[in-house]
Order: sequence, then structure tokens, then C-alpha cells
Amino acid sequence: MTDQNNIANREPGPLLEPDERPASTVKRWAILIGFAAAVFLVVFSVNHKGDQPNAPPAATATGPTPAAPVTPPATPRGG
Repeated sequence: MTDQNNIANREPGPLLEPDERPASTVKRWAILIGFAAAVFLVVFSVNHKGDQPNAPPAATATGPTPAAPVTPPATPRGG
């Protein structure tokens, strides 16, 4: 266990300035909740990027488009 004499004889930690007050508990919780919300949003947005369906590939022209087949003109029937 811890030596009780060591705890009793140690020097005090850093002291606050006379016009400085320690952060309130509410302020600490607000900062903690804000940080947790920011982390949650980052994780949520990164996690859902893989869930989006892949967009179909855009039509790419690798060469000239093929021409429509040429059909001969129709001949009148009967002669």
C-alpha cells in the first residue's frame, strides 16, 4: 500500500491565482459532452461512407459512336 507519511508530508500542488477560479463541474461536463459529440459525428460519417451504393459508371466514349445501319430505299410494289 501507500506510505501514509509520504502523503501527509508532500508539498501542495499548483495554486490558482487570486483572481482565478477553478472550472466548474458544469463547464467540464459541457466540454466532455461536446468532445464526445464531435468524435461521434466523425465516426458516424466515416462509418457510413462504405454503406453508399456504388454509382453506375458514367458513359464513356472510347471511340466514335457507331453509325446506324443503312437500309436501301423501299421500292414500290407492283412494278
